[in-house]
Amino acid sequence: MAVTATEPTSRAERARQTREAILAIALKLFAERGYDATSLQDIADEMGLTKAAVYYHYNAKLELLHAICEPVEKAMTAVIDRAAQLRTRRQKIDAMANGFANVMIEKRAVMRVLANDPVMNGQMKLIKVDALFDRAVRVLYGDDPTPDQMLAVHAVTGLGDAIAALPDLSDDEVRTVLVRTLKRLVPER
Repeated sequence: MAVTATEPTSRAERARQTREAILAIALKLFAERGYDATSLQDIADEMGLTKAAVYYHYNAKLELLHAICEPVEKAMTAVIDRAAQLRTRRQKIDAMANGFANVMIEKRAVMRVLANDPVMNGQMKLIKVDALFDRAVRVLYGDDPTPDQMLAVHAVTGLGDAIAALPDLSDDEVRTVLVRTLKRLVPER
């Protein structure tokens, strides 16, 4: 019997697909019910799995949250890494503004859930977000930034939450607004 393109070809692939499905259901339920009000049992029930099956892939709800947020962290790290390679502060600001906007658009569903759930938002801040923005400050302004520079870059973290306030705008419109706002917030000097 030939394996079709839609059938998982290996145990590892089936596990990967199950993990992705668990994350998708978890994000959906977190959006609908909130992080605190959603249990691993709820996720298992929604998927038609046992709680043990969910535990096999994710030991705790916090581990699920980390897995949901990890792609955002990796994408933001890549944006900062690219900006660090540029020469002028203006180039770095432009690269970070465009990169940040692109990440926010690509991860819009995650950002919307984080913005609307204070518990998830607080947990996200514990997952290296502050360290990422501290690094962005150093890339843009060196090791001795002014308080204004530090505040401006850290104020950008709130823009991810603000995306939830723009649900009716297209991705291109949101990108334009985000880039323009980021460039206004982050000073060249």
